[in-house]
Amino acid sequence: MKRFGQVPLFFVLVSALSLLLGVGCGYRSTLGPGEGASAAPTAQGPAKQRTKLAVIALRNDSPEPRLDRILSDAMRREMSTRSGFDLVDDPRDADLVLRGRIRPLEVRSKSFSTFVAALEYSVTLEIDLEVVRATGDTIRLDRAMLSDTELYLASADIEVTRSNRLEALRRLSDLLASRVADSLELMERPIAEGEG
Repeated sequence: MKRFGQVPLFFVLVSALSLLLGVGCGYRSTLGPGEGASAAPTAQGPAKQRTKLAVIALRNDSPEPRLDRILSDAMRREMSTRSGFDLVDDPRDADLVLRGRIRPLEVRSKSFSTFVAALEYSVTLEIDLEVVRATGDTIRLDRAMLSDTELYLASADIEVTRSNRLEALRRLSDLLASRVADSLELMERPIAEGEG
């Protein structure tokens, strides 16, 4: 190994490199251990209180037999991803209880073949929802945001058509669940003036 005076050149290079990495850049991490994963109290104040929410299975007034379960599951799934809510099973333990019904579906033919057979249908999913607070106050959610329409393809095979309609209803369920979650977040934590 070549020597630089009395000290091996290797040690000189390692010392210079560690000096550059440790001191030269001047940046230090301000992130604590596990940054972003904790909702523990900080120096600025305690962590925000999470709202306990119970989603009661919706009454199904539509002809689709499993739609109540699909829609209720979509709402629970969406609420569980929101940081401000904790799902609870027992409505007596909840700060908010979400309940309601699915209205009868509206299915319409949208496009036709030259043989006057429907090629495409639209299905409209509309729900009535209300939120009951632990105080007993009941708030009805806006019906305009609780309705939407999706297209699906028809098929000569009736089971394929049913499957396509069910898939359209799943997409609508996810969309409406997202809107409901947005409304509940605003209800619990309104945007202050000057924010956003």
